[in-house]
Amino acid sequence: MTAVLPEAGKATRETPSPRRFQLDVYRALAAIAVATFHAYQFNRTEKWPLEGTVWHEVMLSTDLFVALFFVLSGLLLGLPVVKAALGDSSPRPARVFLIKRVSRLIPAYFIVVLVVWFVSNPELPGHWQDLLLHLSFTHVYSDEYIFWTDGPAWSLADEMHFYLLLALLGSLAYRVCARLGSRRAKLAVLYGGAGTLVAISLAYKLLAKFVWHRPSSSWSTWFGPMAKLDLFAIGLLMAVLAAGGFKLAHRWSRWTSALIGFGVIVLAHWVRSNGYLPDPFLHPVVAVGCAFVVASTTLTTVPPPRFLSWQPAVTVGLASYSLYLWHEPVLRVLDTLGLVPSTGSASAFVVTAVVLLAVAIPVALLSYHAIEKTGMKIAAAFDAKGRPRDYYAPEPLAV
Repeated sequence: MTAVLPEAGKATRETPSPRRFQLDVYRALAAIAVATFHAYQFNRTEKWPLEGTVWHEVMLSTDLFVALFFVLSGLLLGLPVVKAALGDSSPRPARVFLIKRVSRLIPAYFIVVLVVWFVSNPELPGHWQDLLLHLSFTHVYSDEYIFWTDGPAWSLADEMHFYLLLALLGSLAYRVCARLGSRRAKLAVLYGGAGTLVAISLAYKLLAKFVWHRPSSSWSTWFGPMAKLDLFAIGLLMAVLAAGGFKLAHRWSRWTSALIGFGVIVLAHWVRSNGYLPDPFLHPVVAVGCAFVVASTTLTTVPPPRFLSWQPAVTVGLASYSLYLWHEPVLRVLDTLGLVPSTGSASAFVVTAVVLLAVAIPVALLSYHAIEKTGMKIAAAFDAKGRPRDYYAPEPLAV
C-alpha cells in the first residue's frame, strides 16, 4: 500500500489553522481618516470658517489615527514572534521576517517615491538629497525633507526601523525564553521587553520636551522612530496578551473594553482642544484607546462582529497601505487638473474629501493588485528558512 505525502501549505485535521484576526476594516477606517485629514488641511486657509468650532477640533484629530496603524502593525507582526518565544510555534529566522516585510512593502513605496520625485523634479539633479533620504528611509531624521515627496511616507520609514528592531529583539527573545522553564517566566520577560520599549519612547519625549526644549517644528524629533516607538510597542503588548491566552470571555467585558477605548480616544481629542497635554503625548493616549477597541473584537472567545466582515470596507482595508501612500500624490494631481474646488470654505473641504476618496481608492486597489500582490509572490518564492524555493525540483515520491 502506498501513501501520498500531504501537499505543502495545506493544513491537516490534526493541525487546524488558527483564527485570523479580522482587522481590515480598522485599516480602512484609519486610512480614510488620514486622507480626510489631508483634504481638510489642503482646504484650510488663514481665515478658516470652522476655526474655533468643535468640527475643527474633530478634523484636526483625525491625524491621530496614524497611531492605529502602528498598533495594528505591532500586534500582527509581534504575534508570531511571541508565540515562537513561548514555544507554541517554530521560531522564524530574522531574514525570513525581513524578506516578507521588504517584499510586501518596498515595491509600492519605491514606486510612489520615484514617480512623485521625478514628476516634482523635472530638471535633474533636482533635490537629489530628498530622493536619497526617502529611498534609504532616513528622511525622518531631516527636519527639511521629512514631509517632502510623499508626506505620509514618514510613518513607513518609522515602520522599517521597527521591523529591524523586531527582527533583532525576536532573536534575543527566542534565546532568553528558551532558557526559562515556566511559561509565566517567559510571559514576564516578553511583557517586560515590550513595556521597556514604551518607557524608552516616553522618556525620550519627556527629555525632548522639558530638558532639550525641542520646538514643535522640530519634525524629526516628534515624528522620528524614537517618538513613535511607544505606539508600536503598545501593539506588541497586545500580541503578548493574545499569545498568552488572554480573552474577553463575557459580553460585558467586550463592551467595557470598547467603551473604555472610545472614551480614551474622545478624552485625547478633548485634551488636545483644550491644550492640557503637549501634542507628542497625545498619540500614545490614542494608541491605548485604539488597543482597547481592537481588543474588544479580537481578544475574545466569540466570532468578531459582522461589521468587520463588511466586504466594501474589507476591500478598502486590503488596499489601505496603497491608499495611505497614494492619496497625497492623487490630491496634488487633482488640484493641478482643477478637479477640486478652491480652498477656503467648509463646503469645498467636503467636496475635496469626497473627490479625493473617489479617485484615490480605485488607484489604491489597482496598486494593491498590480504591485503589492507582486511583492507577495516575491515573498512566496522563499521557503521557511529564507532560501529561494526550487520550483523545478522533482515531485516527492509516494511512499
